[in-house]
Amino acid sequence: MAARIAMLVGLLLLAAVTPALGQATGPAIAGLSEDPVYVEAGAEAVDESRLRSAIDTAAGYGIDLRIAVLAAGDDAEALASTIATELDPATVLVFTPTSYGVFSDDLSSGRLAEALADAEDALSGPDVADGATAFAEALDPDQDSGGVSAGLVVVGIVGLLVVVGVGGRLWDVKTRDARQARRRDRRRSQLMDRTRHIADHVLELSDPVELAEDAELSRKYAEAATRFDEAELEIASATTMHELDTVEEHLEHADSLLNEVQERLRTAY
Repeated sequence: MAARIAMLVGLLLLAAVTPALGQATGPAIAGLSEDPVYVEAGAEAVDESRLRSAIDTAAGYGIDLRIAVLAAGDDAEALASTIATELDPATVLVFTPTSYGVFSDDLSSGRLAEALADAEDALSGPDVADGATAFAEALDPDQDSGGVSAGLVVVGIVGLLVVVGVGGRLWDVKTRDARQARRRDRRRSQLMDRTRHIADHVLELSDPVELAEDAELSRKYAEAATRFDEAELEIASATTMHELDTVEEHLEHADSLLNEVQERLRTAY
């Protein structure tokens, strides 16, 4: 009775999420039907040549690997499974800003579990290409992997999935919160370096602008300085990549204004 209830709950959940997932993954399915690499518009920048190299590595081990890098989505495992069910038998690796997921029709559960265990650090790391490369290399059937215990755990997971009606397929998902945090820290550091450059520019133009006694120059200089001051505070308080993108826009605007001021001083005074 409990097994039947679990199966019913699982099927109901799948039915509820499938239409929304289908809409979200439609372009990825279409793209991966034609090309083994799909990078959605707005997704993080990736080295596509390295993704294709990873696909070639997997092909050398007899695995049809497809890779999708999406701009949004928190449940990469569901996205990977939805994409895979619409393709010929393949192994689909999906990256979103917060997770990665793998769904395979052509790998045994043990082999996939070992590959995931070996590549886990890279898959959860700050670089999509590193994760894809590590995963592809871990598919080597001759590789002596230490992932036996992980394999046993995954076998148990597979059994549970069978109970809820998903079948013998396997997927895995790990959060990429650490990867996102490292990306934000790196971006924040880059922006701080840029503020130091702009700060030098602000100080350099202070006296010339005052001596010029030009109202328009003073206005542009004051706006640039204000933008710069706001950006410094925004960098410190930013908690998302989107907020840091906004800071960069403010810095670019400040820099542009300062360049206008500098050019005006050079030509008119």
